[in-house]
Amino acid sequence: MTTYKQAVKAIAWVVFFHILGLIALYSWYPHYDIFMHFAGGLAVAVLAFALFDHNIKTISLTHKNKIYKRLFYFVMVVGFTMMIGVGWEWYEFISDNVMAPEFGWLVAQTSVIDTMKDLLFDFCGATCVVLWRGL
Repeated sequence: MTTYKQAVKAIAWVVFFHILGLIALYSWYPHYDIFMHFAGGLAVAVLAFALFDHNIKTISLTHKNKIYKRLFYFVMVVGFTMMIGVGWEWYEFISDNVMAPEFGWLVAQTSVIDTMKDLLFDFCGATCVVLWRGL
């Protein structure tokens, strides 16, 4: 069972490493963004499992095959993670087009390819958590 405490720890680590990235690592290491999206996918998937474990206590699927319950959890956890990932990409888009020109910040989204790569690594991080949980 995943707890909120585990989710908060995972998110806190991602925030810590994101702050390190903003200080220097994003500019020193161009592929640091890949690591951060993978870690973000992991952390959000842990949060999704905590939410589902504590709020959806009884998932009664009438079919005896456990594959449907596993598929349900996979779709829900990965879907939740991707929803947060798309929200983050919208934040980057708005930040790049509203805040960056005003304050002279670096642009976070350099292309559509970068956005798709970010979402792919969010997906990979979430899928690793689902596989780790043994679903």
